[in-house]
Amino acid sequence: MEKSLLILIEGTDELLPVAKGIGAKRIDGSIYHWRAPAAGDMPETFISCTGVGTKRSYDCTVKRIAECKPGLVVSAGTFGAIVGGVNMTEWLINAQSRMLGDVAEQRAPRETLNGDASAQHVARLREGFAKIGGKWRDGMLVCVGDVPLFKEEEKAEIAKSNNAIGVDMETFGIAKAASEAGVPWLTARVCVDTPTVPLPDFGALNHTTGRPYYGRLFKWIAMHPIKCVPTLYGLWKLVNVYGRQLAELTRTGYLKP
Repeated sequence: MEKSLLILIEGTDELLPVAKGIGAKRIDGSIYHWRAPAAGDMPETFISCTGVGTKRSYDCTVKRIAECKPGLVVSAGTFGAIVGGVNMTEWLINAQSRMLGDVAEQRAPRETLNGDASAQHVARLREGFAKIGGKWRDGMLVCVGDVPLFKEEEKAEIAKSNNAIGVDMETFGIAKAASEAGVPWLTARVCVDTPTVPLPDFGALNHTTGRPYYGRLFKWIAMHPIKCVPTLYGLWKLVNVYGRQLAELTRTGYLKP
């Protein structure tokens, strides 16, 4: 019996285009958990929303691995570039993540995970992505567990001290849970934030949905009436293009366990 694929994404906005693209249906009516049956080259695929943060992503992954018995776990969604030269729309595809300490620990490195067992899966996904005309990056993705990186000076220092190119808040938790379960894992994330084109400062995200709190979002819109429409539309379009690309790669078997 072929094993399933488990795709884990921080927020529902990033998850829904992927679920729609592979014809997934909600599990027990939940907007956070979806399943698509195997079809052609596509394996049985589960997609779940982890919520924001390393602990939430770890707990979600542990639970979903126990339920779905996957043969491959994918940390999907978005990341922020912390060095120049990485462009929005470019993907990071590899199996490498480093957990940094909290702000009180001055973001000192805690642990690094390298998914050596995932090499063939990484190579296969890169092959598929190249076929659809995409551009991918390889490099260290650091994970922060408490407070996101806002200051460009801090991003530059972390990039230099860790030889890293990007940051997120979930991949290490996903990778840790998959590694403990003996399941291959990889990262397939798109860049939405760069040192020259930073994300709008909505403040903290809702830890469950991965979306901005609407009050903060509306306040930002009121404060930026001219640029809010092209900015939000650009983000929406980027996430939807990414979702369609990930769905296509899933359907065509480039993420088969």
